[in-house]
Amino acid sequence: MMKRFWLSTTFSATVLLTFGSAWSQTAPDTQMRSSFRSAMEQIEKLRQRQDQEAFVEQAQLLQFGLPISEINPLRKAQPIEVERLLERALANPGPHWPSAAVRRAKMLLVRDKEQASSERAVELLRRAAAMQNREAAYLLAGLMEAGAGVPRDIAAAKGLYQVALRLGHGPAGLALARLESDATKANVFATQGLRLLFQDARQGSADAAKTLADHYRATSDSAPERLSVALEWYRRASDLGDPEASLRLGRMRLDPKTTLYQPQEARSAFEKAANGGLVEAALVLAEDPHKGGTLGVPVDEAELWLNRALETKESRALLLGAEIYSQQGSEGREKAKSLLTEALQNVDDDPGVLVALGRQLRNGDLIERNLPRAIALFDKAAIEGNATASYEYARTVLSYPDAATEPMRKAAIARLQAAAELGHVKAAISLGDALLNGNGVAPSASEAVRWYEKAAAGGATMALIRLGDYYALRSDGVEISRALEWYRKGADANISTAMIRLGRMYSEGQGVPQDYALAATWLSRAAAAGSGPAMVELSALYSRAGGPGHFNLARDVLEKAVRAGDTRASIALAKLYLARGERALAESALRKIAESGDTEAALQLAELYLSGGADQLNQARRWLSAAEKGASGNDGLMVRIALLQMKDPGTARHGAAVLESLARKNNTEAMTSLAQALMEGIGVQPDANRAEALLRRAIQLGNDNARFVLAKAYREGNGIEKNPERAVALYREIYNDEPGDTKVLLALGDAYVRGEGVTRDRALATQFYALAAQNGDPEGKMHLGMAYLYGGGVPHDGAKAERLLAQAGEASLMMARLQLGDAKASGMGAAIDPEGAFASFLRAAESGSPEAMIEVARALKKGFGTQRDPALAQSWLERAARMGAQDALYELYRMNAVATDAKPQEAERWLLQAAQNGHPAAMYHLALRYRPPSADQNSIDGNEWLAKAAQAGHWQAIKAIRKKKLPEPGDSDDDD
Repeated sequence: MMKRFWLSTTFSATVLLTFGSAWSQTAPDTQMRSSFRSAMEQIEKLRQRQDQEAFVEQAQLLQFGLPISEINPLRKAQPIEVERLLERALANPGPHWPSAAVRRAKMLLVRDKEQASSERAVELLRRAAAMQNREAAYLLAGLMEAGAGVPRDIAAAKGLYQVALRLGHGPAGLALARLESDATKANVFATQGLRLLFQDARQGSADAAKTLADHYRATSDSAPERLSVALEWYRRASDLGDPEASLRLGRMRLDPKTTLYQPQEARSAFEKAANGGLVEAALVLAEDPHKGGTLGVPVDEAELWLNRALETKESRALLLGAEIYSQQGSEGREKAKSLLTEALQNVDDDPGVLVALGRQLRNGDLIERNLPRAIALFDKAAIEGNATASYEYARTVLSYPDAATEPMRKAAIARLQAAAELGHVKAAISLGDALLNGNGVAPSASEAVRWYEKAAAGGATMALIRLGDYYALRSDGVEISRALEWYRKGADANISTAMIRLGRMYSEGQGVPQDYALAATWLSRAAAAGSGPAMVELSALYSRAGGPGHFNLARDVLEKAVRAGDTRASIALAKLYLARGERALAESALRKIAESGDTEAALQLAELYLSGGADQLNQARRWLSAAEKGASGNDGLMVRIALLQMKDPGTARHGAAVLESLARKNNTEAMTSLAQALMEGIGVQPDANRAEALLRRAIQLGNDNARFVLAKAYREGNGIEKNPERAVALYREIYNDEPGDTKVLLALGDAYVRGEGVTRDRALATQFYALAAQNGDPEGKMHLGMAYLYGGGVPHDGAKAERLLAQAGEASLMMARLQLGDAKASGMGAAIDPEGAFASFLRAAESGSPEAMIEVARALKKGFGTQRDPALAQSWLERAARMGAQDALYELYRMNAVATDAKPQEAERWLLQAAQNGHPAAMYHLALRYRPPSADQNSIDGNEWLAKAAQAGHWQAIKAIRKKKLPEPGDSDDDD
């Protein structure tokens, strides 16, 4: 049936559109000044009259809106005055009563959702339909079809549609065709409806032409010929003076997914719509330079349209103005705050506006945080059935329990479910999280899994990780094969997190036979996909596993994939070589595929050369240039190339320019990277305000990494003003969306340990560290191990502490190895274990830890856990000293000063070096040795070193200065 209907309507449209001679192109709009004066004269004449017809015509004009001024064509509707005029028109019977009734009913249905308003609208439409008003019959039929404001009654709806059709209302024929099951009857109704619309359009009805365009567009199923017909009808309606048709024409021409894509014609259409008074079209023009400049609107013209839109005081315009100005330094931010404040004072019913304002109030960036009002705005938009608003309402209520009541929490779950059922995948994931954790609802693992699976079916890749984590961590390991299945699906979707999870499972033998080769294969693939954590894990795997066998097996797997034509495998193989420290082999593997024209390999090769020092810069530049040529049109690759270019002073400015260009196209990765450059002053002048604004914009557009970057900047005060409270709030938001993000879990744990942005709470900190450890994060295991070691938030448990610290140490965390050594040396672990302590310190020292080298030297000096060997001890200390360790310099002084075979001159040399490198105790000892100064002391001033020691916090130096007396040498030698 639909195919015949499709062919019939296409044929009819084609025939009628060939009658080009029947159409005359309308003359261009008159000048703004003339148009404004004409509108003012027309409305003034109508105001002089007090008859029903004048009231209806006034209402029609004011509903569309009057031009703002002689130099601003944008129009602003006056709904309150329109309502008043229509009510006056409805007060007495007359020939224009039905028209007034239809307009008033539409306003009641759109602007007011209360039952009484719906009932009145239905009554007005009934009366108007009884008076043979075809539009009233059509609208009332639509309400009956949908069951909106009246009981659903398809038979009655069909009857009213037929009445409207008999009265000459073309859209009624299309509605009947949609409801008719008989294909022949459906084609009859459609033909009748279309002929009526064609007739009205040929007689100059812009509404009819626009309705035809809407019909062909809605039934096109992306077929080019029907889209072309729709485009032509929009053009006809636009020529007949319908600004809304011009707007829709512009949007069709701006859709890059169709063959109709023509940005220049789109711009012309938007300009026509804006000159016709549409604020929405003006906003499209105003934001073009800030969204990549697809339309080519010059900056000064965009600014002109923005200022015109702001004059209307419409919330959408105020929000866009705030977004644009917030990126223009401190003055711009102040202006943005003013615009947002104004928008909040004139909130309309637009769900998009309500959601945007709610986010501003929740985030507390440009305006003061107000969670109750944010929730109220989300609630208002959600009532209208907006799925995004429902999700934001639930997310806010569940993330900020102190701002919510129990009824709100119940509503949040209901809203999440409603949004999820409408296909909002983030809502489905959040609902799964709430059900899994019992947040606002009774816990139900089976229901959580059901919603995760629904989100996964909807294309949400993060749902694949959620499902894998559930079966790996929550199902007591009994369904570990399901975890493997979901992680593999994630890996197939090129999600590096899934690849890392698979690598860990095989590395640790979690539910699968332990297989270091497979672990290395998956981690190599994740590293090739650009994951830094995967590279760390891969290196840790070889540090732990050792031996050539596993490496050879992993290499064989990857080489087999390379032979099968998998270019990603070639890059993964290079990463495997790098993890083994075999740089030359990695370079050779990358060069081979890069020379064949692979852009990713060229990029990886350039990164390798950049890490090789100044002598390899030319090679890096060569391959970056090759990568840039090959990445043309691939914005994701261009961001990565620009980031590498900014690491090279010679290409930093070019890299920054590329990021600027991509950021203007609303590329959120470019925004995030450019913000980081602005915070650090790399390739650009530092600009904290713009960096913050860019990150906020990227967050609004859904970039979760931008949230993490901004949170970290707030936490550390890196490039922007330090704000621990905002940092924690952002980390909390990310945690609620991604509870398995270990970076966020660690950051929250650190915040609660230190009391930064929150009340100090070691028990809660430990819970976050435990979650990170549960997700396999080595740092999480280290922090949790330290908590058990020192009884921080959990009871002391030396055995658990040692086990966790050992696992973290196997991942090459030097601090974990140091802590494990301390635990074994002090007996705070399972028991005093000198040999175990020395082994742990030695592993950390061999990995390059200066602190561990000092501990190894101390053990060798005393023979603690190993054979005594002072010469080897000195060798380790000298190695640590060469790495800049102050304590190593001071230990060398002590070793040479107090040994049985003391070496005073060597001791003196090391003491002076330690003091010059800022060691407080060395400074103090130097002060003791040279007091008071004399001509034969190599110009060493004991008083000067005493002052420096006190300034560095040495308590004995501080005490001596206060007493104005140094102790005699030897009075206290153990002062470090």
